[in-house]
Amino acid sequence: MRHRIFGKQLGRNHNQRQALLRGLVKNMFTHGKIETTEAKAKSVIPLVEKLSSVIVSKPDIIARRELFKYLQDRFWVNNVFTVFKTTFTDQKSNFTKTTKIKRRQGDDALVVSLSFVKPIKFDTKKIVVKEVVKKVVKTKK
Repeated sequence: MRHRIFGKQLGRNHNQRQALLRGLVKNMFTHGKIETTEAKAKSVIPLVEKLSSVIVSKPDIIARRELFKYLQDRFWVNNVFTVFKTTFTDQKSNFTKTTKIKRRQGDDALVVSLSFVKPIKFDTKKIVVKEVVKKVVKTKK
C-alpha cells in the first residue's frame, strides 16, 4: 500500500528527481515552454503553478526569494518577475497548459508540450548588455 507517498518517482532516487524537477522548472520560466514526457510534465505542473501563484499574489521580496530557489540567477528572477506581474495581473491560478505532440519511437512515451496559457516574451537585450559589462570589467583589471 502506498500510504502517505506523494508524487511519481520517475525511475530516479530523491536527489536526481529533485535536480530534474528544478531543471524543468528553470527551463519553463526562462523559455516559456518545454517539451517533455507526460509523466515528467504531470510532476512539474504543481511546482510551476505554485511558483506562478506566489509571484502574482505574494509581496515582492517573498516572491523573489521563492523564485530564486529554482532559477539561481538574479537577472532572470527580476526578468520573470516583471513579465509575470504585467502578463498575469488578474489571474490567480491555471497558468499552464499541456498539448500532446507525439509518441516517442524508442519507448512509445507520450511527449507533451508544457507552456504558459498566455505567451511570455522576455527581454533578451539586457543579457547582452550584462555580458558586455563583464568583459569590460575583466579587461580593465
